[in-house]
Amino acid sequence: MTQTAEQLLQQGLFHHRQGQIPLAMERYTEVLRNNPQNAEALYYVAVVACQEEQFQQGIDLARRSLSFQRGQARAHNLIGQALHRLGKAKDALAAFDEALACDINFVEAYGNRANVLGELGRRAEALSSYDRAVALRPESAVDWLNRGALLQDLGRAEEAIASYDRVIALDPDFAAVHVNRAGALGERGRWDEALAAYDRAIALDAKLAEAHLGRCFALGRLGRLEEALAGADRAIALKPDLAAAHKARARALQGLGREAEARASLDAAGALEAQPPAGLAKAP
Repeated sequence: MTQTAEQLLQQGLFHHRQGQIPLAMERYTEVLRNNPQNAEALYYVAVVACQEEQFQQGIDLARRSLSFQRGQARAHNLIGQALHRLGKAKDALAAFDEALACDINFVEAYGNRANVLGELGRRAEALSSYDRAVALRPESAVDWLNRGALLQDLGRAEEAIASYDRVIALDPDFAAVHVNRAGALGERGRWDEALAAYDRAIALDAKLAEAHLGRCFALGRLGRLEEALAGADRAIALKPDLAAAHKARARALQGLGREAEARASLDAAGALEAQPPAGLAKAP
């Protein structure tokens, strides 16, 4: 019995959600063999292309989908995400705005739009977009986390902490939010609480170098220099190219009167900072 396009798409979506991409693509491709203008199948193939980091291909497919079915907020949103990954922030923002023009309540576009606005330095607009995202989908831990990080960058630490607390209420085992929350607590001089938050992050993910580094800062502020040194060493063991950890180690060593070792750590930090960013060629 011949299957309808709708049946094939539903099968494809089932496999897609199970992570069975080749099986999903078989179904999507069969739909397109029968009808190359099927906008829904084109959209799902575009999603697969983006998941496989073939971003330009994903953009082209999503635009083809839109040529056959206008007004798809999700297709504009996907184009925006792909453009963002290609480093085209302004074009990505325009795509997210197109998504919202199609559907003013398309929540994913608000969070994505906010991320781009923050990168473009338009932080007040970014905050407004995050606010809209969490108003529409208050269970979105990622949007609350990103909102908190933006508030922290704006120097609004107490509001950032409140946003992080919302994340923890939604997902207590989200290690990264405990690191961010600890940083905001430190900015308010609440070092004992910050230390407890770093400890919680490490309990959840002992390999999180940034948590060990933050713990080192907190211990240093509390005058517990030997423990701070151990924290810096652990951060370096996990991520040897983390220049900030070498600097933190130097500060702890200086506080302990171990000047020669401190200078060596500062030299190591300086050497790391002098290296070009990953992916850039060194000057000839």
